[in-house]
Amino acid sequence: ALLRRAGYGAEALDGRGGVEALAGDPPQVLVLDRDLPPEIYRSALERLAPHAGRASFPLVILGGGPAAAPPGWHEDAFAAVPRPPQPGEILATIAALRRLVFYRRYRDLVHDISQPVTALHALSRSLAGIPVAGDASRRTVDRLVHEAERLMSLLENFQRSRG
Repeated sequence: ALLRRAGYGAEALDGRGGVEALAGDPPQVLVLDRDLPPEIYRSALERLAPHAGRASFPLVILGGGPAAAPPGWHEDAFAAVPRPPQPGEILATIAALRRLVFYRRYRDLVHDISQPVTALHALSRSLAGIPVAGDASRRTVDRLVHEAERLMSLLENFQRSRG
């Protein structure tokens, strides 16, 4: 009821029904109770396995600690809250996880492009030292060096400002 009042399309499912529901599309947020019977909890974790890593969606485990996270679950898509959860705590936790998951694509993009940007920057510096014939060729190399330097600066500034 708390989640519905907050605007979420929440469904309360029993253990087995919840595990079966995980076979479909991933939910926007999953609140999983650590106090489920062990076999049901294990089944839920098995159903979550394909969503580990970058495919992780927000997961809140009631009554679990950091060790309760499914193996490989992305760290910014998991939180454990003590039992009984405080209403404000669970809503704030869900909001924070949803925000982190939203921005993960951008952090992953920066991580993925950092190596190619660094390589292009180094290669452009090497090319700048090679003699070229004609002004047009020199302008082309200088433009490449300038753009590679600009790209490297953008990446460095973004990484510095993340802190």
